[in-house]
Amino acid sequence: MLDPQIEKLLIVQDRDTTLQKIEQELTRIPTERAKIEAAISAEEANIDAARRSLQAKEIERKDLDNEVKSKESSLARFRTQQLEVKKNDEYKALSHQIEQTETEIGSLEEHEIELMLEIDVLKDSFAEAKARIELRIVEQRKEISLLSEKEVNLKQSVITAKEALVVAREPVDGDYLGHYDRVSNMVKRAPYVVSLSGQKCDGCHLRVSNEVAKGARDSGEPHFCDQCARMVYA
Repeated sequence: MLDPQIEKLLIVQDRDTTLQKIEQELTRIPTERAKIEAAISAEEANIDAARRSLQAKEIERKDLDNEVKSKESSLARFRTQQLEVKKNDEYKALSHQIEQTETEIGSLEEHEIELMLEIDVLKDSFAEAKARIELRIVEQRKEISLLSEKEVNLKQSVITAKEALVVAREPVDGDYLGHYDRVSNMVKRAPYVVSLSGQKCDGCHLRVSNEVAKGARDSGEPHFCDQCARMVYA
């Protein structure tokens, strides 16, 4: 016949493990939240990097446009000077400068057109990527909100579980309860009170001594596994 105190301890253990599971789940929430927040930060960084890349291209195009205007001003000045010179060698020199400037302007304008096309492509891809990322961020923020709700519920569950544990401990004999607390502090994880299968402990799955196996069948005092120190019963 199962020791009545062991039966009560099994209820305590059930309430205890329920509390532990809730507390473990609660401790994981900050890590989960931090992971999602890091993902959001990375997504936002990707948007900023893409925006800066696009802005750099637009600045480059503006610089090219300003350079073209500067070259065009120089070209106009050379043509005015050409009309005013009297010497043939000065006229030829200005003609050479005009041709060279026109070539430079043509090259710059060609580069500017290529850059404008590239900017148009970047704008489209940036808009699409930004929309996708913002949708992901919305979902990630929803996950954080759900985690916050879960955290509130778990904290309430911890209070309820602690109250249930207190109630379960009240009818247990002080000696048994003291041993239970000692074992729970020694053993890394539950269960702390286990049955014997044959002569093996269901906690560590190792064989107990004949004395422990025999004593576990009797009521009146607690018995412990020789190997893992868990409280055992048969």
